Amino acid sequence: MRSHIALMSVPLHAHVSPMLGVAAELVDRGHRVTFASSGGFGALIAETGATAVTYRSTLPADGVPGAGWLAAPVAQEIGRECDAAFPQVVAAYGADRPDLIVHDTVTAFAPRLAGLWNVPRVRFSPTHVYLPAGEEPAVPTVVAMPRSLQADVDHVGPEHLFVGPVPWRGRAGEDWHAPAGRPVALVSLGSGHHGRDDVPIRCAEGLAAAGWHVVTASGGSDLPAAAVLEHASILVTAGGAGEVLDALAYGVPLVVVPQDVEQFLTAARVQALGVGRMITPERLSPAAIRAAAGELTSDPATRTALDTMRAEILLSGGAPAAADLIEKQLAHGDVA
Repeated sequence: MRSHIALMSVPLHAHVSPMLGVAAELVDRGHRVTFASSGGFGALIAETGATAVTYRSTLPADGVPGAGWLAAPVAQEIGRECDAAFPQVVAAYGADRPDLIVHDTVTAFAPRLAGLWNVPRVRFSPTHVYLPAGEEPAVPTVVAMPRSLQADVDHVGPEHLFVGPVPWRGRAGEDWHAPAGRPVALVSLGSGHHGRDDVPIRCAEGLAAAGWHVVTASGGSDLPAAAVLEHASILVTAGGAGEVLDALAYGVPLVVVPQDVEQFLTAARVQALGVGRMITPERLSPAAIRAAAGELTSDPATRTALDTMRAEILLSGGAPAAADLIEKQLAHGDVA
């Protein structure tokens, strides 16, 4: 049965992008899908076949937090965003109320809307689940990670379904051609890493000196990073969930240089699972990254661990599994 399903997310790439694959899957199943976020994501949303419902945001226009924004109290910034979005989204939908809401875990205006409209909802977590079981009503939650990557997974309630990554590349996809003769390293550390603007450049130079063909990416870059990963032998990353999951899906080992709490959690799990190395800020240097890259790409145990992770990702179900849960909640109609 055709239903109106509304996806909602604060306008940050790390939160919107993981939901695009779910939007496309629901559209392909015949549902009418709307997606509430800021206007900057309208074109991407439209590519999935969903209808963008836009509002004026208080967050960075390009959906990529800068160093100054990250230094501010994040919860405060997100709270201000959700307070500003709520009346705008209410007005934008008007009488066209959805049958169900799927919302990012930090998008606090969405549960308020579900209560106002008396419709069921499903939470969507693009990264580690932080909410202890029982802290709020057991809302069905899609977690876009493989279960083994979740920190403290034994404390996560049964209402959470780990579906693995739900990538969205666009209908046309993107191509990138690797040069012949040298292994490819993708370095994606952003700018101002730990207050040191030179870190990505120095790390790239260190790898290049060891014979790597180095491709660098930064926040907001037009570089098709996922297309590069198809040819890469190593990813050097700050540990954002999207990049880590893309690399693992392609079987690419990781050197993780974390900046924030979530990235430290991810880096610790990556190292514990044997699919990469964590380099902490005090150990960060081009030589350390070069050594880690060499060890990971020559270690048979790393390749075995990566193959195990790829198998888990394939078995997790991705966007179809997420859509199955959403349709199940739609059929039950439980309002939380």
